[in-house]
Amino acid sequence: MLAPSELIGKAQSYLGEIIPDFAALDPRVEEMVLDKKSASWNITFCALSSPEKSQENTLADLLRFHKIRKVVSVGATDGSLVSVRNPAPF
Repeated sequence: MLAPSELIGKAQSYLGEIIPDFAALDPRVEEMVLDKKSASWNITFCALSSPEKSQENTLADLLRFHKIRKVVSVGATDGSLVSVRNPAPF
């Protein structure tokens, strides 16, 4: 089984290849869960999307920030890509 840091590095690399716009937001690991049934790690990444550059930092500008999450599933033994998906809403 690979070390967590290796799995996270592979998952970040897959994000950069598949969803470069999301990877450019510098996502952070929010959660990491082992799915024993499928022998894969589900790593949830979270990033804040920023509002377009504006002249003012108004309350409306601050409210435009929102979290974006992506779940990358990688094989627990070899770090191979299983899936990249949006997390379930609930």
